[in-house]
Amino acid sequence: MKNRAMLLCIKNNIETIEEYARKIGVSPSRAESILKENAVLTQDEIDTNCKLFNVGRDYFLALVEA
Repeated sequence: MKNRAMLLCIKNNIETIEEYARKIGVSPSRAESILKENAVLTQDEIDTNCKLFNVGRDYFLALVEA
């Protein structure tokens, strides 16, 4: 599922998959799938990412530009 997780991690100085995984409460393998846009995100994962990065759902899911 298309998302801006990788871009937002870079902008927020989240440097490792493990750090990102901890912040959103998933396993490192799940975090890697999200970052590579290979995962179908759950509503909770979307909401957690939006809260972490302080962005809207449409922006996080790359449905709109900033």
